Amino acid sequence: MHKFFMYAFGAALLTGAFFAASQQAAMAQDLAAISPGDATTRINTKNMPLYLDEGLVTKNTDFSRFARVRAQSMDRNHRMTRAHMQIIKQADGSYLARYHAIDMDSIVTKVSRSSSKTVPFVGVMRFCELIMEATAESPAACKKAEFKPVTVIPNRQIFSFRKGSWQ
Repeated sequence: MHKFFMYAFGAALLTGAFFAASQQAAMAQDLAAISPGDATTRINTKNMPLYLDEGLVTKNTDFSRFARVRAQSMDRNHRMTRAHMQIIKQADGSYLARYHAIDMDSIVTKVSRSSSKTVPFVGVMRFCELIMEATAESPAACKKAEFKPVTVIPNRQIFSFRKGSWQ
């Protein structure tokens, strides 16, 4: 029984060693495929792995920050914010309150390089706009009521990086 455990432990140890060696070989092969000294495959912005494209990583970070500020501004300036909600009297005498809000947690951004020389980057911002509703016995009670999302409106906006800023 003792020998069985020794053999099983030895087999597991050797399997792990071979797995680690094959992982290192695969990583070395990947690095060799992108080495800058290789004359047949030149690295440029089109075939560069995303994690090596520092310009794209920087613009992605900048665009994410820009998109968050832009969404907050849109949420504040919307025609039907919580401060300017629509309140409608229902047939049964109750009141229905409705407003729009941008779900900040739904913001997703993506930046890509462009073939244009004047617009080197294009950013896409996706987010959801929520229509929130609540019912209450009076308009004043509506403002304090618990609102629930009733409709989700998907949005997509495309921006270009031109003259040093997102537009």
